[in-house]
Amino acid sequence: MSEPASKPHRINMHVHSTWSDGAHTPRDLVRSAVVHELTHIGISDHYLTRKLSDPRFCVRPNQVAAYAAEMREVAQEHARWVQVLVGLEVDWSARAAPYLPDLWPQVGAVDYLLFEYVDDAAWYGDSLEALLDLRPSLPLPVGLAHNDLAANFSKQYTPEALVEVIEANDLFLELPTAPETGYYRAQDAYTLRVWECLAESKVRYSVGSDAHQRIDAVAEIDDAHQFLEQRGLRRQLITHWWHAALRRWRDGVR
Repeated sequence: MSEPASKPHRINMHVHSTWSDGAHTPRDLVRSAVVHELTHIGISDHYLTRKLSDPRFCVRPNQVAAYAAEMREVAQEHARWVQVLVGLEVDWSARAAPYLPDLWPQVGAVDYLLFEYVDDAAWYGDSLEALLDLRPSLPLPVGLAHNDLAANFSKQYTPEALVEVIEANDLFLELPTAPETGYYRAQDAYTLRVWECLAESKVRYSVGSDAHQRIDAVAEIDDAHQFLEQRGLRRQLITHWWHAALRRWRDGVR
């Protein structure tokens, strides 16, 4: 599928549908993206985790193929107006660990993975080091979802070292626009220095509103795009590399 012609990319790569704990169907979410003139929307429902009380609110191992197939169908229906990408959000903690071995052989069905709670002690998240050990076996785009970099990494990484690790391991960073997770706007010294280092790196970015209940949240992304624009980083949105990344993945080359 080709990219929407010549538009500045306006993306939301983190929304939830009725396949997990979202209130709206994939078609409803994509139609909202069309109405609000997004160029790309990524549906990234929760993969199975005990974080959610009912497994019906997750994509279970035996549903990954069907989940991806429905998203591809919706993508084809709306290809004239918006590019639809298929993701999964992975709870990077002991809550999901028993189910993850069943996911890794199936990652070929999706376009990207978002890992939440990486090194987040408040949510008992597993470490970045453990994710980096896994990374070579996941030859597809992998991102850190709604991560408070200062809170989660400042004790073990300098800003320079953190950016170097993220870049070297081809991870992308999500700018989360939900009010409670807008960490990229933090004014602490660590976060400010991280962004100085990021501006000199080749790290890529996604934008995600983590939409669940309100359909209009699909379009609540402008602040993050403006933030990147002000820093000259808009061209480093993950979607600008998407086709090359997927081509490398399909060809088995990182």
